[in-house]
Amino acid sequence: MHTTESPSEIDVTSRGYPFQAGLAGLWNAQVQLHPEAIAIHWGVKRVTYDALDRRANQLANALRHRGVGEETPVAVAMRRGIEAIVAHVALAKLGASHVPLDLQHPRERITYILENAGTQVLLTETLTEETHCAQDGLFCLCLERDADTVAREPETFTGPRDSPERRAYILYTSGTTGRPKGIEVLAKGIRRLVVDNPILGIRPGERVAQITNHAFDISLYEIWGALLNGAALVVISKATLLDAQAFRQALRDMRVDVMTIATALFNLVAQACPDAFSGLRLVVVGGERANPRLFRAVLENHPPKRLVNGYGPTEASIYATAHEARLQDALSGSISIGKPIARTEVFLLDEDLRPVAPGQTGELCLAGEGLARGYLHQPELTAERFPTVAGLKDGQALRIYRTGDLARWRENGTLEYLGRADHQVKIRGHRIELDEVSKTLLQSGLVWDAVVTLQERPDGEKSLAAFVVPKDTVPGLEDALRDFMRARVSEPMVPSRFVLLERLPVTANGKVDRAALPRPVSPGGGAVPAQSTSPSEDPIVAGVSAIWTELLGVETASPGDDFVRLGGNSLMTGRLTLRLREKFGVGLSAHALHEARTLGGFIEAVRQTLAGVQDEGRAIAGPDAWREDARLPEDIAPAPGRPVTKGRALEDMRCIFLTGATGFLGAFMLRDLMRTTQAQVACLVRAKDSQAALARIRQTLAKYDLWEDGFAARIEPVLGDLGAPRMGLSDGQRQSLVERAEAILHVGAHVNYVQPYEAHKAVNIDGTTEVLRLAAMGPTPLHYVSTIAVFGPTGYFNGTQVLREDEDLDKYVDCLRYDLGYAASKWVAEKRVWEAIERGVAVNVYRSGFIMGHTRTGVGNPDDFVARFVRGCIQVGSCPILPRQRKEMVPVDFVSGALLGIASREGAIGKAYHLVPPSPRDSIDMDSLYSLLADCGQPLSRVPYEEWVDRLMKGPRAAENPLCALVPMLHEQVYGGGSTRWEVYEGMPVYDARNTREALSGLGLGFRRLDRALLSLYLEDWRAKGLLPTRPARATRG
Repeated sequence: MHTTESPSEIDVTSRGYPFQAGLAGLWNAQVQLHPEAIAIHWGVKRVTYDALDRRANQLANALRHRGVGEETPVAVAMRRGIEAIVAHVALAKLGASHVPLDLQHPRERITYILENAGTQVLLTETLTEETHCAQDGLFCLCLERDADTVAREPETFTGPRDSPERRAYILYTSGTTGRPKGIEVLAKGIRRLVVDNPILGIRPGERVAQITNHAFDISLYEIWGALLNGAALVVISKATLLDAQAFRQALRDMRVDVMTIATALFNLVAQACPDAFSGLRLVVVGGERANPRLFRAVLENHPPKRLVNGYGPTEASIYATAHEARLQDALSGSISIGKPIARTEVFLLDEDLRPVAPGQTGELCLAGEGLARGYLHQPELTAERFPTVAGLKDGQALRIYRTGDLARWRENGTLEYLGRADHQVKIRGHRIELDEVSKTLLQSGLVWDAVVTLQERPDGEKSLAAFVVPKDTVPGLEDALRDFMRARVSEPMVPSRFVLLERLPVTANGKVDRAALPRPVSPGGGAVPAQSTSPSEDPIVAGVSAIWTELLGVETASPGDDFVRLGGNSLMTGRLTLRLREKFGVGLSAHALHEARTLGGFIEAVRQTLAGVQDEGRAIAGPDAWREDARLPEDIAPAPGRPVTKGRALEDMRCIFLTGATGFLGAFMLRDLMRTTQAQVACLVRAKDSQAALARIRQTLAKYDLWEDGFAARIEPVLGDLGAPRMGLSDGQRQSLVERAEAILHVGAHVNYVQPYEAHKAVNIDGTTEVLRLAAMGPTPLHYVSTIAVFGPTGYFNGTQVLREDEDLDKYVDCLRYDLGYAASKWVAEKRVWEAIERGVAVNVYRSGFIMGHTRTGVGNPDDFVARFVRGCIQVGSCPILPRQRKEMVPVDFVSGALLGIASREGAIGKAYHLVPPSPRDSIDMDSLYSLLADCGQPLSRVPYEEWVDRLMKGPRAAENPLCALVPMLHEQVYGGGSTRWEVYEGMPVYDARNTREALSGLGLGFRRLDRALLSLYLEDWRAKGLLPTRPARATRG
């Protein structure tokens, strides 16, 4: 045994309730009772109670050396898993206060929590988590880096005297002051929730699902409910949770007995797969008002033995009341929140804190062991929300918590929840203070006043609407406000609608009159006329309008309403394509989808397609237009007498200008520049100010596990935009770059697989032209990243066998009419580059293949086509038969290393370099890719291409498929006989890379071809990011 306490000291084995025990004592007793029982299941890993205790003791000893003791706030930034659970136990042993951080929150919010809680110690599992949360003066114990240090600590630990009154957690929720507020949760509150609780009780040996982010309070019911009752925690991945079918299978494979689930997630699962919970003994749903229709769906489809609706705020230690739902409850149209759980009392009080009459509505107030100590550093708010009230019980003064919720007692003695009394709401399980959102909007400096309300669609989806009084009505105000909010608050707190008002309506006493706020409507300001939407008169108008309003969540839409302005995005475009095909049996071309934009445009596009005249009369760019666009402006040329640039080593340079630093390849190149040179790297970034620009760069590099603290000092954000005239740079900025930059790395580009040529023109053509202009102004070599896609499907149409690096691009322009708009835009841009080279501008051209993840870490771009394709095929369980389709897949570390290596070679200027596998043997065809997937445990049935697309579009979860947004491109037929863009890439030639091989000779840069091991690494990265469901191993009960 590894602890000092014994079961008899805390009396958990007797029939009495352990009033003197805290979390540590209760845990130690379970270790003595069940040392060899399984405490944690995580994939194929198993951890016993004894092993978990040993690891927690070692971590507790290591933290004690850093001064952690009773109620010391310790921040924990970890993803769900074994190490995070070890941290819960270790901090309980120390008597410390656990401060969980949500890694999805913006850095500004995390910084505030760390400062507000007074944390001096941060505990992380990986260096990425440390980077995301670290700040000056904060000691970080990173288990990835400090594993050996922790492992040397003793496996025994003597903690302080256990106490149920000790502050065990500081949990942060949305605050009314524009800042989150810390709730001080006591050990006894958690104890009363999970020990000797008849309705929510967990039994020894049961398996409890661990599905909740540890920054959310209901995770404490999962973790301590299992560990303080001799049960086992079963950790289920995020990707599995988001796939209802996979979730159902995981619950069965892992033989889960008990789970608690947020209402929003329960609703999603119940809607898609109502029998998912059939094998469980207990399912507790909580977080928001219960949906009777979805409770009924579960109760009528092999329900769990007990389905419980739980209610309670963090201030009362998670659940305070509970009700076992029956089918008659669901049929009645309202699910009760039940009765108080053990050692909890409920009072319904009026505004003067006096009990209301039976059956009357009152504010729901709570008392008992579950009450938190209060709000950290907010004594006035604590006194307001946790008052002591006389006469509520036996004439005694009683401390209560005022929830702000309204309820009434039913005749059967259960509680009916009636809603909020104030402006605190919940969206998808996130508790949000509307005042916090309003105050954050005011911090933007763009509005005089703001008020935020909750909007709810008929399907139950909730979002926020912001009513603002702008300081200046300028174009793009809504986008600017959204960008400002996204950088500072979590996604559910970003309003989906902005309504601009001259002033906010007020009541007679001067308060905002929320009831007088206008109803948010579409920007077009009206509905499609009734006569136009009558199915009997025009079914096309009615059908398209219905699909639009449903997808965009608006009640009405006018013909002039813009799809993007209403919140439409590429994913919604994919869903729109699916719905239009289901309704009308038509597939709109990518060009038609982009050109339509408005509701009226979509109606006309559908009408033309049904009439067989799609795209007729539209000015669709083609080879003639592209040749015209390829002309370089005459004023771009080196100044007479300017010295010829021969190129020199990047490591000898003092300043390098980089575009695309917030993209995938650009992020890796920036990291490599930081490591291999001492240069200051000026990065072109779209942002409001330099601080926000640096934050964008940091977030991008951290996303790919690349950020290091020392980088910030050598990164110089240059505020600009490739798609803006002159890149959005002032004359002074441009002149400074000309004078200081000794090389330009142009990596930035707009890549969209659905949008046509016109949508790529501003960034890819005009932006490249401005970079060329900059290079021509000074003796500055430019390294331009192009793509092998500039040749188009030349193997299919021209029979080309080999493509050399010095090919004349003119021969391939006609092929591009069958390819993406992106490819055409890159052809035009590269033609301008070659004309600049002829005029004497020093440029290298690098044509890359499909850029894959890093060969050591597996980290890749989850949004690129290959990643979407593989995951999309896995979801539908099939893949398209694509004969003679060879793909040039190159790891990102090879591309970055090769480009920077060539850029450092003297005399390497003025050429094209193919960044592709060095030998055709290192390329991979689609059949081989499918075989590798099968070797990695992901077998797929191979079906004809048309059938595969049909499965994508008609599958039960088509709208959730990663390829959904690309459906317009995948199914559009571009060549006679019904061939799609992908099918005409059959028989592609070999890409000769002689220039690349010669330039890289002697540099020692190796190439790793895609094999089973590397593909497995990529799949694991997607699983770690929650993009693929885990494949849990079957295991016997421990």
